[in-house]
Amino acid sequence: MELVGICMICGRPNARYTCRLCGRIVCNNCYDFSNGICVACRGRMIK
Repeated sequence: MELVGICMICGRPNARYTCRLCGRIVCNNCYDFSNGICVACRGRMIK
């Protein structure tokens, strides 16, 4: 079953990816496919 909803970062519809670190449901624009995490977690990892 696929989970689809509103992106928890930008608010866009069709969020279908789950961050493996924080569990946020995010859209493809807010998801880092190479790491399997959301852009918010990616930003925290870079710092």
